[in-house]
Amino acid sequence: IGDEAVKTLGEAIRYAPALQSVSIYLHYGISDDTVEALGEAIRHAPALQSIGLNSLGISDDAMQALGKAFRDAPALQNISLSFFDEITDDIMEALGEAIR
Repeated sequence: IGDEAVKTLGEAIRYAPALQSVSIYLHYGISDDTVEALGEAIRHAPALQSIGLNSLGISDDAMQALGKAFRDAPALQNISLSFFDEITDDIMEALGEAIR
């Protein structure tokens, strides 16, 4: 799927009043702006308790934005992460900070 589909998914996540769980696969070709928009949707999802995220080829900046969104999501209790490419220390630190 492309940027527009991910943005549409993000809007659905943000405004779904009872959505409790979502699993997302992000891959090469998805822009940083789109990943950041998805993060904003997650940040404001009122009931989202669980996220499964698979990542391939997403930039460090975009992953850091997602980590911050995880930190701020009001109901988030469970995060499952899978990385299919190299991940930097900066990303792991940002995700660790978000989880804390």
